Amino acid sequence: MRKFTPEQEAMTVEKFELGDFKLECGAETKDWFLMYRTVGDPKSPAILKPTCFGGTIRGSDVAVGTEHTISPEKYFVIFVGMFGGSESSSPSNTSAPFNGGNFPPISLADQVNAQKKLCDSLGIKKLHTVAGFSMGACQAFQWAVQYPDYMDFVIAVCGSSRCSPHNYVFLEGPKNALLADQNFKGGHYTADALPLLGTKGFARAYSGWGFSSTWYREQKFLGLGFKDIDDYLAQVWDGGLGTTDANDLLCLTRTWQTSNVSNIPAYNGDFEAAMKGIKARTLVMPCTTDQYFEAEAGEIEVSLMNPGIGTFKPIVSIWGHQAGAQSNPVDTKFFNEAVAELYASAETKA
Repeated sequence: MRKFTPEQEAMTVEKFELGDFKLECGAETKDWFLMYRTVGDPKSPAILKPTCFGGTIRGSDVAVGTEHTISPEKYFVIFVGMFGGSESSSPSNTSAPFNGGNFPPISLADQVNAQKKLCDSLGIKKLHTVAGFSMGACQAFQWAVQYPDYMDFVIAVCGSSRCSPHNYVFLEGPKNALLADQNFKGGHYTADALPLLGTKGFARAYSGWGFSSTWYREQKFLGLGFKDIDDYLAQVWDGGLGTTDANDLLCLTRTWQTSNVSNIPAYNGDFEAAMKGIKARTLVMPCTTDQYFEAEAGEIEVSLMNPGIGTFKPIVSIWGHQAGAQSNPVDTKFFNEAVAELYASAETKA
C-alpha cells in the first residue's frame, strides 16, 4: 500500500463520479470515478496535471508551488489520478464485472475523455495548460491532439506522444517478472495469496531504468540519505512500485505500451497528421539521459508540428528520467525557467 506523509494525509481530495462512460474498447461503465485535488483560486487560469506511472494526486512530479512558475497564487491547478493508478477507478478498487483481472484495457484517449468530463463539471471552458511528467506527459500530448482547441499550452516533461519500440521492450521486462509469479493466476489472485514476489520483481526490473548509468556510477543515491545501493533499492523500489497492486501495474503498463496520440478516429493512426493537428503552444522537455523516452524522439515530435507550435528544450542532466520530477534543484530550476519563458513569449506575441 502507498504510504503518505501526515501532510499528504491531511490534503483534501475529491471524487468525481463519471456516470455513464464508454471506453474506447467498447466497454460501458456506470460507477467509475476520478479522484482529484485542487490548489489555487478557481477563478484563476486552470492547469490540469495528470499523474504519472506510480504517481499520486497527493504529490506532484511537475514542479507546482508558490516557489515555482506554476504557482497556486497565479493558477488553479487540478491534480487528477489516472485510471489504473490505484486512486481513480482501477482493477484494485472496481466492483464486478470489471474487478481485478477483468478490468478492461484503458487507452490514453479514455484517460483524457474522463478528465475532460471532470473539467466540464468544474465549469472550465478552456484550460490554460495541461502539464505532465512521464505518463502524465503522454496524457498531455493526447490532450493536445484530442482536444486541440481546449488549452493554450501543453508542457510534456520526460514523456512522449507514442510508445517507441524500445520503450515497449523495456516494459516487457518488469511485466513478465510479475506474470511469472505463480500467485498471479491470470490476475485472479486472492488477498491471502498476493503475487508479492511478482510486484517486487516488477519494481526491481524497473529500477535500473529510472536514472542514468552515470547517476548510479556516481552513487547519487548516497546523497539522498541511503546507506548503500541495497538500502536504496529496498526503500525506493521495493517500498514503492513493489507495494502496488499487481493488476493496477499491468493496467498502467498496457496503457503505456499501446499509447499513440493518433489512435483516435480523427487520425486513424496517421501520426504525422496528428502532430500537425496540435494547436496549443507545446513545450517538449525530455532529458538527454532518459532511458524511457529518448530525447531524439522529442525533437522529432516538435519537427512534425506546425511552425511556432512546438519548442524543444531538453534537460541536460545525469538524473535520467527523474530529471523532470523535481529530483534535484538544478533541473527543477531549468524547468521553472523554461515554463516562464514559454508563458512570457506567448504574452509578448499576443
